[in-house]
Amino acid sequence: MKGITEFLYENLNQADEAKIKELEAKVDEARKAAEEAAQANANEGKDDGEESIKDEKSFRDYAENKFKEVFGDELDEKKMKETIDGLINDNKELVEKGEWGEIVGMLNKSFGK
Repeated sequence: MKGITEFLYENLNQADEAKIKELEAKVDEARKAAEEAAQANANEGKDDGEESIKDEKSFRDYAENKFKEVFGDELDEKKMKETIDGLINDNKELVEKGEWGEIVGMLNKSFGK
């Protein structure tokens, strides 16, 4: 697959460099807008409390609430605790970096979300 510059040079035979640079800038601007739109769409699906997770306690609170929401009266508290502990223990690097969003993603994925 050809890059945008090659395409422009082939299809705009007599175009000057300024016109090509202008078109490349428009392509870059369109890419950036598409990335921003994709990020905005991704953020739409986030739970309200998800962005406030900054430490282990807030993650545990979030996870427990999520389990209660998903399982309701059928919640097995022991399995819930084991799952939350497992996520934290299996992802020590992320915990140490404070990258709770990735761990929340793993939790949500376990619910099929």
